[in-house]
Amino acid sequence: MNDLEMIQSLRDGTPQITPEAASAARARLHAEWTSPPRSLRRWTMSRPVIRVALAGALGVTIAAAVTLSRLPGGEHDLSVASAAELGDRAAVAVERAPDRGPGPTQWIYTRSRNAEYKGDMNSWWKGMDTSRLNTVEGWERVDGRESAEFVDGKLKVTKSGWRYDWRGKPVGYKSPDQAGYRLTKMLPTEPRALLRTLYDPKTMQMAYQDLEGAGAGGPGPVMPVPPAGGSGGSQAASSVFDTIAELLRRPLPSALRAALYRALPQIRGVSVERDVRDAAGRRGIAFTHTFEGWNRQMIILDPVTYRFLGTYSYATEKHSPGGGEGTVNKGTVLKWTAQTALRMVGGPGLR
Repeated sequence: MNDLEMIQSLRDGTPQITPEAASAARARLHAEWTSPPRSLRRWTMSRPVIRVALAGALGVTIAAAVTLSRLPGGEHDLSVASAAELGDRAAVAVERAPDRGPGPTQWIYTRSRNAEYKGDMNSWWKGMDTSRLNTVEGWERVDGRESAEFVDGKLKVTKSGWRYDWRGKPVGYKSPDQAGYRLTKMLPTEPRALLRTLYDPKTMQMAYQDLEGAGAGGPGPVMPVPPAGGSGGSQAASSVFDTIAELLRRPLPSALRAALYRALPQIRGVSVERDVRDAAGRRGIAFTHTFEGWNRQMIILDPVTYRFLGTYSYATEKHSPGGGEGTVNKGTVLKWTAQTALRMVGGPGLR
């Protein structure tokens, strides 16, 4: 086996090189191999060293190419080398799109497809039944003061009520939790500053307090915030990852959505998972992280448009949370969702 045949064997599973490209590469390699050594001002390189360097450089190039996976299926022909590259590509795609924010009187319409619990929320460790999927749709006024859904075939509009803590102090609105558009406009759009804000519950709480005087008064909508512990804690990282997933479900200013995509790879341990399907069966590419050594979570994007598709989470190892809760078995699906619609409409019931 000659050098080029050996290199070609490393490319198993990637598109075959064309005869023209192979011939050109062979000619360039032969020219470098047989040419006299170049004299440099400070040092010289012998022919054997040149040969080793060329082979090494070419080997690194091929090895990098082998690490790039292609999603089968024609239109899903995308290779990404790292989470940072995925974040940057997704951010650039968002920045090129028009920034269409909702108007003050509009409603947010969402539709999603989700796996159902095998038991219920109180026995979450049993996981999700991926054979049982339900479709959920709802409407949310932009200011968060009303929500709507169909109940027994009839549209039911609900005004948001107060949510109280154990001392009876009002801390926010019971529902809906998704109306955070005003808050999202206050978040930083520089990725590092945004990540620091999401990691700092005190900063997030201050943001909510700033919203208390906005609109009709009272505390603003409640969103999950990470616990104290800084960027080094796995629990904090998991909370930030979840918060970003929740934010990506919403209509966002393009600058903030781009910042979220660029911030995700900066969470320690975040990588890329290829050819992941959401609960609607759509093939995507995902930011992924395994938290606490057993909970693998994914934020799935469309591999062409980089639109948010959904989430997926499963147990990579057997886990016993304690506290009277059951054991999570390896392979248990903990979350499987797909967002199939997100648009602004003129009122509840409109799609």
